[in-house]
Amino acid sequence: MPDIKKPLMYTQRARHRILAALNWDERAKKTTIVDKVLRTDAQHDLDISCFIYDVNKEYIDFVGPMAQDSIDQTESIYHSGDDATGSGDTDDEAISCELIGLPEDTAHLIFVTEIRSGQTFGQIGSPNFRLADGINNQNLFELDMSAPEGQNKAACVMARVFRDKTSPTGWSLHAIADYPDLAEISDWGSYLTRYL
Repeated sequence: MPDIKKPLMYTQRARHRILAALNWDERAKKTTIVDKVLRTDAQHDLDISCFIYDVNKEYIDFVGPMAQDSIDQTESIYHSGDDATGSGDTDDEAISCELIGLPEDTAHLIFVTEIRSGQTFGQIGSPNFRLADGINNQNLFELDMSAPEGQNKAACVMARVFRDKTSPTGWSLHAIADYPDLAEISDWGSYLTRYL
C-alpha cells in the first residue's frame, strides 16, 4: 500500500486545474433470468467523491455524483455526473478541481471511490483512478484498484491533495491507496480525518 507524499506538479494555467478521474469496464456478462432471481444482475456502479477540509482539519464540504452534491460552495470543485455502468473508453466519472479558486483556509481534498452496486473491486473490470493535470491531461498519479488488497473491498481512499508551502505549486499529493471496510464507516467526513 503506497503512502507517499510528493509535491504536486502541474501546468500552472487554466486556474491550476487538476482532474481526479475514475474508470472501469462495464459488466461484460449478459444477465439471465437466474441472475435476476438471485439479484446478481446489477451493472457495475462506482462513484468518485471528494471530501474537503480546512486548515484546522475540520470537514467543510463534499462533492459527489448526485445533482445536489455535484459542486462545492466555492464553485471550484465539480463532478462530471453519475455513471452507473462504466461504458465507454474514457473517464467514467471525474471531479475537476480549480485549485486557484479555493479559499486560503481550504487545505485538504481527499478522493474516495465506493462501489454502489454490491460488488467488490475484485469483481469489477479494470477499476482505475488517476489524478491528472487539467490542461495537458498528463497523469500525476495512477492507482489500479484491482490490486490484491482491494479484492474483497468496496471502497478505496485513493489520494489527498493538500496545501504545502514547500511545493513550487503550493500543493502536494499524498498517495494513500487504502481500502477501508464500509461496515465500519458511519460518517466519511469524520473517518477521513485519519489521513490528514
